Formats: sequence, structure tokens, C-alpha cells
Amino acid sequence: MKQTLGIIGGNGWLGSAVSRSILARGVIAPEQLVVTASRSGYRYAQWPGVTCVDDVEALLVLADVVMISVRPEQFDDLEIRDALQIKSEHKLVMSLMAGVSQARLVQATGSDRIVRAMPNAAAAIGASYTPWCATAAVSEVERQWIQTLLTACGTADELNDEGQLDTLTVLTGSGPAFPALLADALINHALEQGIPESVARRGVLSSLAGSLSLMLDGDDQLGDVVSRFLAYDGVTSRGLEAMIERGFEQTVRQGLDAAQARLSGTE
Repeated sequence: MKQTLGIIGGNGWLGSAVSRSILARGVIAPEQLVVTASRSGYRYAQWPGVTCVDDVEALLVLADVVMISVRPEQFDDLEIRDALQIKSEHKLVMSLMAGVSQARLVQATGSDRIVRAMPNAAAAIGASYTPWCATAAVSEVERQWIQTLLTACGTADELNDEGQLDTLTVLTGSGPAFPALLADALINHALEQGIPESVARRGVLSSLAGSLSLMLDGDDQLGDVVSRFLAYDGVTSRGLEAMIERGFEQTVRQGLDAAQARLSGTE
């Protein structure tokens, strides 16, 4: 597929993170990208071929594929349904909005070719994990193109169940937030022991990064890794035992349940 991609919110942090990764990896040419203007500035100075337009209707005139990258609560303010239907074309519509269902997108846009995807902040460095799902009307050729597009931002998996996408929105859409909470706790403990902040930060983040790389490259079940350290009965095992006894997993589950409730509007 060689089509023009229009990103509503393409000058925002997530939309620009995705589009800049796509451009940097040559998945689309600058001339194939159209974005809406933003009060926060223009993020495509190194790609002068990118087109920036003032409103959604102008973008829809130029774009073959439409990507919506705005906050979910802003979606109702977008008057895109009429513009899409005036064009009388069933455009491929991609949404990066958390919690906005395929059914709602079909109703709002007039298109039955809908893709929901949930990248995270690591898209800015080409290291996002992006789950996505599509309606039945999206063709196989389009699905392959979408996978290529999203893989430019890191790794991506197509799902058959929209509910699974919402679950992964909570788990992986958080990006660095949950790991940052752990890292911050570890660093603060080091600071309380008098470790210089630069040393504490470098030590903790390097350890986490190395450990994640080790887990990604290994075949071990993570529970088995924990069990081996517990069985070793050393310094680390004492720390693990104390965290487990104080409800570490239950606390994490409670946090994820709270995030899920917010996503589903049941909190």
C-alpha cells in the first residue's frame, strides 16, 4: 500500500512519536503524511515534505488512511463523521485512543474499516509494544500494512478480541509508568542510604535495563526465575520474601484493576 496517511493529533506527543518512527524507518515518505496543526508547535522540521493543515476536514480531503490520536475525551469534539460521509468513501480509520470501542468509531466515522491500536510512549524511540485489532472489513493487505506501520514503532501483535486490547491497554499502554514507580522506589531507598543520586539512578536503571534484556532473550518462565532466587536463600531471597509477604502481587493487581475500572468507566 502506498497511500497518504493523515493523523488527527499528529503534532501531539503520541501521534508525533508514532509518525516520526514511521518516517525515520522509511515506512512512508514525508509526502505521504498529513497532520493537523497544534498549539504545542510543529514536530517535523527535519521532514519538510510533511503537510500540516489547520482542520480535520482539510486533512480528510488529502488522506487515504485516517489515524486519530487525541485524548478520548476530546473525541466527541471532532466533527469527522460528516466530513467522511460527504466524501462518500469508506476510509480505513485507525484509532490510538484508549477505551474508544470499534462500535463507537464505526458510528462516529461512518466507516466499517476500523483499526484500534495502543502504542505507548516508547514509540518515540522505536521501542513500543503495540497491540491492535481490526474489524472484519479490513482486508488482509491492509492488515499487513498496519503491522508494518506499527512495527516501525517497536513490536506489534494483532488480536482477534477487542476485550484483550483493552486489557493490554492497561498493562502495556502505560509505557514507562509502572516500571518508573518501581525504579523510583529503588532509587529513593538508595538515596536514604547516602548513595549519590547520579550513582543510584545509574545503578538502578542499568540493572533494570539489563534484567529486562536478559528476560527478553531467555526462555525461562518469570515465576521460575523468582523461585530460583528464593531457593538460593541469600540476600535477594530475603528481599523477595519480604515483598511477597507484604502483598506485592496483590498491590499490583489492585492497581491494574483500578486502571481497568477507569478505562471501562466503572470506577
